[in-house]
Amino acid sequence: MSRFNERLKREEEALRRHRYLSRLFRENRFEFERERKRMIKEVIDGADNDELRERLIQLQSRWDSRMKEAGSPHNRFVLARTFFWEHFFEVWYPEITRLNRLLNGPPDENHRSGDDESHGK
Repeated sequence: MSRFNERLKREEEALRRHRYLSRLFRENRFEFERERKRMIKEVIDGADNDELRERLIQLQSRWDSRMKEAGSPHNRFVLARTFFWEHFFEVWYPEITRLNRLLNGPPDENHRSGDDESHGK
């Protein structure tokens, strides 16, 4: 099977799961929550090693605890958005910056935006 066909198959499966979970969320919140927890457990159990599995368990535990204390659906949304950006700036962005420097070297101090002598001539 080609990569394109594999990708289409994964997308179709993801859309099918989304429709299923969306319907469960609207019709039976208890069953939705049970399925959500089952899916999370499936991902954690599929981790390649014990260290990663333990980190995922801790991360999910912190997430569940914070969401439980949030109160309203609006507060949960605001918290989720805050957690996302916090994680982005504390984990992803520094790593992306580090990888960029590994690939491209440090920024050239003599050639910064706006300092190029050819501009305006």
